[in-house]
Parts: sequence; structure tokens; C-alpha cells
Amino acid sequence: MRNIICALCLLVVFISCKKEEIKVQERKQFDRLKGDEKYHSLFINIKYPNKNYEEMEIYVSENNDTILNQYKYSKNDILDTIVSEYYDLKITKADKPHFYNGSITLHSKYENLKLNKQNRRRIEFTYYDQNKDSVFLRQKISKTGNTINFTYENYYGKELQGILYQIVERDTTNDLINLNQIHLLVSNTPINYNSFLKSYSLDKDKNKKLTLKNVNLKLENRKTSPNSR
Repeated sequence: MRNIICALCLLVVFISCKKEEIKVQERKQFDRLKGDEKYHSLFINIKYPNKNYEEMEIYVSENNDTILNQYKYSKNDILDTIVSEYYDLKITKADKPHFYNGSITLHSKYENLKLNKQNRRRIEFTYYDQNKDSVFLRQKISKTGNTINFTYENYYGKELQGILYQIVERDTTNDLINLNQIHLLVSNTPINYNSFLKSYSLDKDKNKKLTLKNVNLKLENRKTSPNSR
């Protein structure tokens, strides 16, 4: 009889522990892409009297640190593809719940580069997948074109966080290599927690820093990039 009572007590304790474990797991279900420091993604449009035009995407932190991201420059209403660096992003809902299909195209002065043994280009798109409980890092690579198709999961919404990286290597006649690199943060929301900004130290890159002090500009806050649909 004593053995039966002990067994029943152990069963009750086991069931109670299981219930507590389930409660703990339920409490841990949250959007892990929501970090401590959030950024506002803004677009600055500058029109000049001579029909020249600039458009810049900037990331502004809560401490007012400003990082330059995408950039477009038009001269006489014609886009200058030599200095412009930007991407086109398209996202559609997939058939599977919480999954999305995406396509991202990088535009830079090397997008029409003739690729061969002397001219090499590699584009990487790194982004997050997120199910109910975990976050995963994914990467897609292209060595032939400037468009990457991908699929991502986000249990908590359509938000996408990623970074687009391009490296171009060109052999010169002096047995040297001409190297060019581009880093562009990728997001489809105006307020985001893109952790790639910190992990790639873009906040410390002097070429990415932008000072808007004493500059009278109109900031246009958009839900998505004008080249994103």
C-alpha cells in the first residue's frame, strides 16, 4: 500500500512539473527580432534647381546616430548609375502560413559588369528566419546575377531583417586587384531592430556616418522603400 501511495505522489509531482514546463515555454514565445535599440528608416529627398536630385535612405537610432544606407543620384532627371547604390525588394505571401517569398535586386555601378576570370562579383543576402520559438540565420549567394530569390519565415509578422553584401574583384594590368565592397541594410518596415547594423559595425563606419546638424531638410517617413513593393 505504501508503494502505491509513493507512486501516486511521484506521478502528481511529475504532472505538476510538466505543466510548469509548458507554462515556462509559453512565456518564452516572443518576437526575437525586437531588440533593445530600434531604428527609424527614413528617406531624404533633395531637389536642386538644375534638375539634379538626391534620395538617401538613412537609419536613425534612439540616440540620433545617423547611418547612410541606400543612395540615388539623378542628373538632369537621369539616374546616375555610377554613384547610385540601392536595391529593389519584392515580397509576396507564400502558400504556407507565416512564410513569404522575396526577390531582391542590387543596383550599383557594377551591375552590368562583364563577368570572367578577370572580373568577379559575389552578392550575398543574409537574413533571419523566425518560427514560434527560435531564430535562424539564412544566406543566399549569387555569383552570376544581381537578383536573389529567397523564402523566409516569420511567425510574428511580415517583417524582414537582412543585409545585402557585394564584393567585386577586378584584376589590373599591374598584377593588382581592384576591390569594391557594398553593405546595404534590408528592412521592409519604417521602425525596425536590424541587428546587422551593429554586428557589421556599420555604426562605426566613417563612410556610413551622416551628419544632418544645421541642415534644413524635409524628412519623408515611408512605410517601405520607394523601390520596394
